[in-house]
Amino acid sequence: MIIGTIEFVELEKKLQKTNSCYLDILAPDLGKAYVIAISRDHCPSCKQQKPRLDKLATKVVQKHGDRVVFTRIHIRYTEGSSEESLRSKDVFRHYFYPTNLILVKTRDRGVFEYYRNAAPEMNELGRNIEVALETAVMLAKDTN
Repeated sequence: MIIGTIEFVELEKKLQKTNSCYLDILAPDLGKAYVIAISRDHCPSCKQQKPRLDKLATKVVQKHGDRVVFTRIHIRYTEGSSEESLRSKDVFRHYFYPTNLILVKTRDRGVFEYYRNAAPEMNELGRNIEVALETAVMLAKDTN
C-alpha cells in the first residue's frame, strides 16, 4: 500500500503512552518528506481527494522511493458522535477535512510543518512535496 493508514484513536493511544508530540511520531527520520492526509468518515471532499491522492502518491513514490512517506490519518465520525473529530482538531489544530500536511525533521529543532492546506489541488501538493524533499535532504546533510 502506497499510503499507510493510521486510525486516529491508535495515534492518540501512542501519544498518551509515549508523551510525544504527533510530529515526532509521524516524521521520525531525517532526509524524508512526510505527507499526512487527515480525513474523516462521511466527508464528501475526503472521498473526492482519496483517488487523486492515491494517484499522486503512486507517482511520487515511483520517482523518490521511500524518501517520501504518505500516511492517512482516519477519523471516525457518525451523526451524533463527533467526539473523535473534535479531539483530532485539538491534536492537529485543523478545522476542515481533508487537511494535508507535509512534515520534515531537522537535526536540532525536531520536526516542522513545511506545508498545510485544506483540500489542496494535487499539482500544488505535488510541487510542495518536491521542495519539501529537497529541504529534507539538505537538512539531513547539514552537520552544523
